[in-house]
Amino acid sequence: MANEIKNPIPTLKRNATASLLIFFSLYFLCNIASFAAVPKDIFLESKELSDAVFFRTAFGSSAESALNFCVLLSSFGNLLAVLISQSRQIREFARQGVLPWTEFWVSTKPFGTPIGPYLLKWGFIFLMIVAPPACDAFQFVVSLKTYPDAIFHAAMGVGLLLIRRRRSRSNTPRSNFRVWWALVILYLLAQVFLLVMPWIPPEGGIYAGTISFLWCTYMIVGIGIMATCGIYYYLWMKVLPRWGNYSIRSQVISVDDNGANTHRLLRVPNSKVSEWDAAHDDLGRVCPLSG
Repeated sequence: MANEIKNPIPTLKRNATASLLIFFSLYFLCNIASFAAVPKDIFLESKELSDAVFFRTAFGSSAESALNFCVLLSSFGNLLAVLISQSRQIREFARQGVLPWTEFWVSTKPFGTPIGPYLLKWGFIFLMIVAPPACDAFQFVVSLKTYPDAIFHAAMGVGLLLIRRRRSRSNTPRSNFRVWWALVILYLLAQVFLLVMPWIPPEGGIYAGTISFLWCTYMIVGIGIMATCGIYYYLWMKVLPRWGNYSIRSQVISVDDNGANTHRLLRVPNSKVSEWDAAHDDLGRVCPLSG
């Protein structure tokens, strides 16, 4: 989304740093205020959220309604940010040709907005609100997201290190906007911690986690889902082309009049691969000389 920001590099360097500092300071002060106003024993004995205990202790029971509004406002802001960012991710996945009905996900008709990814996210959010029952089912679905997220984030950190190493070996100039090495390593270590620590059983035994059944079930299911996706991709991109005597090639196509384009993965017979490669560049666009 940096291409939608005016002067993105100086803007991100200045505003992103300021935003993180402000957010960290406010978050830190909120924690200090909570423990300064509420004794530790009350927090330990209470089964309510810590914010509810803080508001009732500091401002009285009538102030809890104000807390509900603050939670609603915070959730709405987070919903907007997640909806935009993850919808863009879905659209970019589709643009690489890895999702069926590519044109549907990429098209910005009729409002100049990719409706398909937004509808998908809306559907999942609505399902999470109305479908899972209380207790185990809801907690399991929420926890199921965390472990694959940590895997992706760790892979992103490793990928960034590999890209920097490759750029250094090829003498490619440094990017104008880059994160410090120390922060990359710290981020990667944090993700490794999130991948390792959940496997340690809780103190009360293997059934004493946030769910009534085996505490690591959500991690096993998450890994299983990712493994299934990997097997599907390997069969689709490696095994089936070998059996069918064809190769997968990417083609760039225009989706609508708003400038949206995408990649379409085509099955090119091996006998015509050389001809295809000669007529298209690496991105799948038709070479000018080939017409």
